[in-house]
Amino acid sequence: MNSFTLVWANLWRKPVRTVLTALSIAMAFLLIGLLQGVNAGFAEAIAKARRDVLTTDPRLRGSPPMPIAMMEQIRKVPGVADVAPRSYFMGDYRTPYTIAAIATLPRSWFKLRRQFRVDESALQAMQQTRNGMLVTPALMKQFGWKVGDQLTLRSRELKADGSGDWSFEIVGVFEASIDPDNAFFTLIDYSYLDDARITNRGTVDRFFVRIADPERSIATAAAIDALFTNSAHQTRTRSDQDRAEAESKQMGDIGFFTNAVLGAVLFMLLFLTANITRQSFQERISEFGVLKALGFSGGACLRLALAESLSVYLLAAGVGLGLASLLTPLAREIHSAVHVTGAVYLRGMALALALAIASAAIPCWQAYRLPVAGALSARIS
Repeated sequence: MNSFTLVWANLWRKPVRTVLTALSIAMAFLLIGLLQGVNAGFAEAIAKARRDVLTTDPRLRGSPPMPIAMMEQIRKVPGVADVAPRSYFMGDYRTPYTIAAIATLPRSWFKLRRQFRVDESALQAMQQTRNGMLVTPALMKQFGWKVGDQLTLRSRELKADGSGDWSFEIVGVFEASIDPDNAFFTLIDYSYLDDARITNRGTVDRFFVRIADPERSIATAAAIDALFTNSAHQTRTRSDQDRAEAESKQMGDIGFFTNAVLGAVLFMLLFLTANITRQSFQERISEFGVLKALGFSGGACLRLALAESLSVYLLAAGVGLGLASLLTPLAREIHSAVHVTGAVYLRGMALALALAIASAAIPCWQAYRLPVAGALSARIS
C-alpha cells in the first residue's frame, strides 16, 4: 500500500464531509477569483491609461460647454502636439433605440485615442462625405447595417430649419481594442453638426490634447488651465491615467472593499477547514498509531496529514478559480472592469496552498509528535 492509496482512502472515509468541504472551498475561491478580478481590472485600466493624452473639461460640473476657439489657444501651449474637440450627439433610431455619436475631427481623434483603430480609406471617406459616419462593428451587427447605408436619427438637437431629423451615411467601421463587444457608438464630423445646429453652436464639451513628453503631463496640464484662470470658462486638465484613478476613487475605495470581503471570506474558510481537519485527525488517532507501529516515522505521518489537506484545497480551489474565469464574461455585463487573468489564478492557487498548510498545521504537528502507545489506547468518540 503506497502513500497515495492511504491519502485517497482517508479522503473518502466520510465522502459527504469531503464533498461539502470541497464545495465550500470551491465557492470561496470562486468569490476570491471574481473579487481579485475586479482589483486586477482596475489596476490594468489605470496602467494602460496614457500619460501623453490629456483631457480638458470645464472645471465645474454643469458648467456651459467651452468655445471651440479655445482649441487654438491650447494648441499654442509649449509641448502640445495635437488637439481634438469632442461634442456628444444623441439621436433616436427605431424607437426605443438611441444612437450615441462623438462629433470631432476624426483624423486627429484617432491619433489621440489609440485604443481605437480605423483604416485610412474610412478616414478619407469621412473627409469626402460631410454627413459621413463611422460605426463600431458591435453596432453594425446589432442593426444589420452595412457601409453605404443612409440613416436618419431624430434628435432633440434641432437644426437651423427647425427639424430634429439628421441624416448620415455610413462610410466606414472603426474598432475598439478594449472590450469591443460592448462598444456601441459612432463618430461624426464636428463641422457638420456645429454648422447645422441651433443651440451650443461653436462649443465643445471636451478637448483631447496629445503632448510630446508624457513626463511633463502635470506641468502641461497646469499651463493649459492657467490660460483660462480668469476667463468665464475655467478648465480642469488631466492625463488619461489621472482621470482613470479619479474615476475609480469616485466609486469608492474598491481595493479596500474587495480586500475587506476577501479577508472575511478567508477567515471563515480557514476557521471551517481547520476545524474539520482537526476533527478528522481526532477520529483517526488510533490509525496513526497503527501506522507508527508498522514503522511509519513521525515525518511520514505528518506528510500524509498534509497531503490530505493539500489535495482537497488545491483541487477545490482550482475548480473555483476556473469557474471564476468562465463566469468573467457574465460578470463584465455587470461591470466591465473584471479580468480574471493568469496572474489572478496563480495568486489564488498560492493562497490555497498557504491556507491548506495553515489549516492542517496543528493536526500535522500532532501526527508528528504522536506517541504510539497513547495513540493505540485512544478511544474514538
